[in-house]
Amino acid sequence: MSYVVSTATIDDLDHVAKLIDDYVRQNLNMSSWPCSIATFKRDYASGCFRMTVIHVNEKIVGFAAWIPNYDLHHCVHGALFIDLYIDPAYRCRCLGVALICAIAHEITCLGWEFMRGSALSGRAARLYERFAVRFGTNEYNVSGKALRQLASLAGRPAREIVRGLPTVAMNYE
Repeated sequence: MSYVVSTATIDDLDHVAKLIDDYVRQNLNMSSWPCSIATFKRDYASGCFRMTVIHVNEKIVGFAAWIPNYDLHHCVHGALFIDLYIDPAYRCRCLGVALICAIAHEITCLGWEFMRGSALSGRAARLYERFAVRFGTNEYNVSGKALRQLASLAGRPAREIVRGLPTVAMNYE
């Protein structure tokens, strides 16, 4: 299966909003997403968060939203994932990790040194535990050679991504 990862455009946000609505219903036990499309578009256009989307057959089937972050203890820039979601009909096809690889590539091109995120579901936790260092109950960090390895996999076919995933130990290299 082929896919395309790209930075979200304002025009993409109508469809992304539907995915977010699905996400909050499934994961946060909310009856619906309480935000308006106008507010969502305004905030995205203002740059207060970044969003990467994944397309299959020209249809957006997932997204990752993130913000710049700073680690004061190590004086390095990084990215903090605020959400990552794949439509259930497209799960188990490596699309979530393809999004992670694309963002790893983007941030390493900026000279940033880590990605951090939380996992709300068992599926997400199992994915992160393959290559990230776990902190606390559900927070994960990727840095070092592991981050660079993920970045090198951006845009690759799913099979290559799976074969090339870094190990947790690579975070310390």
